[in-house]
Amino acid sequence: MSKLQTFHGFAMLAAIFAGWPASPADFHPPAGERHALVGASGTVLPGGRLLEPFGIQIETGPSPFGLAVSSTGAVATADIGYEHFGITTIERKGKGPGSHNGWQARHIWARTPNSTAPEIAEPDWMGVASGIVFDSGKSVWISEGDSGRVRQIDIATGDHGKIVSVNNTDQNGQWSHSFTGDLAFDNVRHLIYVADESNTRVALIDARAGRVISSVAVNQTPSAIALSPDGLTAYVTESSAVCVIDVRDPLKPGIADRIPAPSPQAVLATADRVFVSNALDDSISVISVADRKVVAEIPLAIPSLEKFRGVIPAGLAYDPVTKWLLVAETGINAVGVVDTAKNELLGLIPVGWMPTRVAISGDRVFVTNARGRGTGPNPRLVILELGEVPVLHRGSVSTFIMPDASEILRQTGIAFSLNGFIPDMHDAPKPPADLRHVVLIVKENRAFDEVLGDVASAGNGPVLSMARLARFGMHGLADGGRKLFSVHDAAITPNQHEIARRWAFSDNFYADGNTRSEGDAWLDGGYPDLVLHRSRVVTNLWDHLRAGGVTFQNFDEGAPAANDATRHHSTTEISDQERADKFIAEVDRRYVKGGEAFPQFIRIRLPNDRGGDARPERGYPYTVSYVEDNDLATGRILDYLSHSPWWRDMNVFVTESDTQRSIDHIDAHRTLLFAAGPYVKRDYVSHKNSSFPGLLRTIFELLRLPPLNLMDATAASLRDMLTSEPDFTPFTAVDPDERIFNPARR
Repeated sequence: MSKLQTFHGFAMLAAIFAGWPASPADFHPPAGERHALVGASGTVLPGGRLLEPFGIQIETGPSPFGLAVSSTGAVATADIGYEHFGITTIERKGKGPGSHNGWQARHIWARTPNSTAPEIAEPDWMGVASGIVFDSGKSVWISEGDSGRVRQIDIATGDHGKIVSVNNTDQNGQWSHSFTGDLAFDNVRHLIYVADESNTRVALIDARAGRVISSVAVNQTPSAIALSPDGLTAYVTESSAVCVIDVRDPLKPGIADRIPAPSPQAVLATADRVFVSNALDDSISVISVADRKVVAEIPLAIPSLEKFRGVIPAGLAYDPVTKWLLVAETGINAVGVVDTAKNELLGLIPVGWMPTRVAISGDRVFVTNARGRGTGPNPRLVILELGEVPVLHRGSVSTFIMPDASEILRQTGIAFSLNGFIPDMHDAPKPPADLRHVVLIVKENRAFDEVLGDVASAGNGPVLSMARLARFGMHGLADGGRKLFSVHDAAITPNQHEIARRWAFSDNFYADGNTRSEGDAWLDGGYPDLVLHRSRVVTNLWDHLRAGGVTFQNFDEGAPAANDATRHHSTTEISDQERADKFIAEVDRRYVKGGEAFPQFIRIRLPNDRGGDARPERGYPYTVSYVEDNDLATGRILDYLSHSPWWRDMNVFVTESDTQRSIDHIDAHRTLLFAAGPYVKRDYVSHKNSSFPGLLRTIFELLRLPPLNLMDATAASLRDMLTSEPDFTPFTAVDPDERIFNPARR
């Protein structure tokens, strides 16, 4: 038995790792070549980490970003969507249909925007944000987000009570276009505090009267609110500070102080201290109530990986018995346990995928997990096309009795193992020394089976694919509906299939975001602001390249200046052929004829494979015409690069930003990844379970850069796609089926 198997716990592991050399060492997730799998007792996640949550797991609606627990022990989550919006109520019941080990969950859905399927939800209830509070054991108030309202809901019937808009005229003037976010409830004075993110203020509502009574402006967008135990002070997190609001007179609230904090996300107040989670800084700030100053910073870093950020602390809960602070650590699928007497991290408790909030009721802990126990396959194209609201994405609540110190130590070891935080004390394989240039082509919206499901094998063995889902493969369909003749058995993506045949692709690669904006955040080298469910990149690829002295060019709707990472919104008004033309013309102008040094890293966006409305007048007679346009543009760019002077030391990767509304029999996040270049293996399929952080890790390795954050530092590298034996044969683009897409007609 190894010494890692005989020791468990954060402190013990930290001591062990401190005694080992920092280099050579490699970190990688534990899944290896196992594909993503949602199991009853555990999950293999996209990207290679594992889930083995502690305690009981209760399914909720998708993305539970809000959590409330009543004085009687009832639980409610605000499920802000991917597909559905609503709340989930959880109560302790006897075993029976729908129960989870004695817990009964009930979903109350809002109306789904743009759905064509019949729904029973109230017509005017179409939004749910993260704010949710109990005003009694029988009803909750939730924030609606864009509507600028908060809504009272009876948890037994689902019926609404009062509905209050904060778009009101009060003594501070006219407020409009409000976005209601986090909520806090004063159960003595029956006041609701509402974060109005659009108007950078906090509104106060008299819950009994159902009306706004006052509001107070803050300096920056408010994200989280906590009340002091006596209810006389509100603490509000902004982007770089905690705003202290005096609410002794709720009709005249006023700013009492503003306390700087690195990157405040959630806030919790006790009688003498205020705790703030810093999502970007991976730390907890401790503020003295009396002095209104930060008196301690508690790091949440992982031993041997202290310099990398990515724990992403979010929601907080305090146990007055043990004096432990619990922290939802979104980035590592765990709850951190902090000893507030010593201001140090005791250990970790593994929970579900992407924990966002944590609460304590008596000796029981509740944790919301935005992505629950995983997604699983998505083969339901017909349901999606009929407009039915899918139920593919689910969150969860992990619940357990507060463990003792010895159990926390044991669970810490498990959490380290699940995340791949145990170092492999061997040299990581080196990439080919001659590689100097990397090109990343980012497409949009396609899953693996839709395109490569008809590829049964590669030169090194079988491919995990399903041919009947390959609607964009070499035997695809261009459906003409009632307007055109359909084209059957059509080669929709001949260039991508030729790239896969010539070089390497993965059948075990995953998109980390559900939407393009989330995918872009991951591909920008960081991660989206998962806690607030926004797409704000919190670490940055472009800054990392600059710091490492790597020259780059970002071709995203045009040609920005060198070393400029500006993004422009993509649109199907521009064909991917036009994007390819612009790229080729710009490279010719600046680097071939102009003599400028060719950038070490180039990113190109080709988004039209997501599809669009048929437009015969523009050369798109079918929806699938956009996919063929995209395939040809990909082939043309690779053709051009492979005939360029830089081909001999170049590696090209091709992937998708997301898999939204796409189909796959393994997992809804499984997507395409191709590698092409002289130093890429030929006719090879990689089975390494990896995702965007793994792709970025590989790119950084090729560019001789260190990792950027905790995600790519511990991700699965795709080095297995590379070889030290080059083949410099160029690529020739494959012509499209002109019945489906004719470039001459565009």
